[in-house]
Amino acid sequence: MADSDDTNSLQGLGAHLWGAVKGALIDEDPIAAARRAKLQAAAPAAAAPEAAPAAMSPMAQALMAQVLSKATAYTALTEKLVPLETIVVDERTRYQAAYALIKSSRSVDQVVQAIAMQHLPALEAETARFGAQLEDKERQEIGARSQELQTLTANIDTAAQQVSRLREDAEARIRQIEATVARDRERQALLTRDIDAKRHELAGVQRQFDAAATSVAQALAAAKATVLRHLA
Repeated sequence: MADSDDTNSLQGLGAHLWGAVKGALIDEDPIAAARRAKLQAAAPAAAAPEAAPAAMSPMAQALMAQVLSKATAYTALTEKLVPLETIVVDERTRYQAAYALIKSSRSVDQVVQAIAMQHLPALEAETARFGAQLEDKERQEIGARSQELQTLTANIDTAAQQVSRLREDAEARIRQIEATVARDRERQALLTRDIDAKRHELAGVQRQFDAAATSVAQALAAAKATVLRHLA
């Protein structure tokens, strides 16, 4: 791979990494990661001559591919390293063998500078781009929901105030109706007593009239008898 100042127009980090997010979250489950770390810590120190690098998550792999997408002295070295991984076990020997293949056109300083001056800045640029895209995602996916949430909260507060006012109005109306009913009940009791008194009074008059009518009837009967007795 030759050095080139033209940046390869690979897919941007956002589109390149969003698809890896779910896999990264699944692979890097905190419980599984803790369990794996515990098992690695408990393994005998002599199990491997060199500490194996931690496995990258899908997101980290995608980010690394993006950061190394530009051809540099370091990527020239890594191109030679990959085929040797399954052949040369010792890391130092593997690096020396890979460098021997590019040393005619790449110095060690160039390889180191490529990491410091090209790939690390690329990582910083991708980090900034990811932050901007994350903010855009937040505006798209959270902004509308936040606005709806604020609207719903305001509506709920307004409705609660309306309910409170309606409850106060209803309670005032209930008190008014209850007062009216109390007055009506007092009037009802008074009228009931008046009706009973009038009925009792009229019943007395009726009895007096019946007695008078009986007396008149008896007097008339006696008068009839007298007339018949004296004049018949």
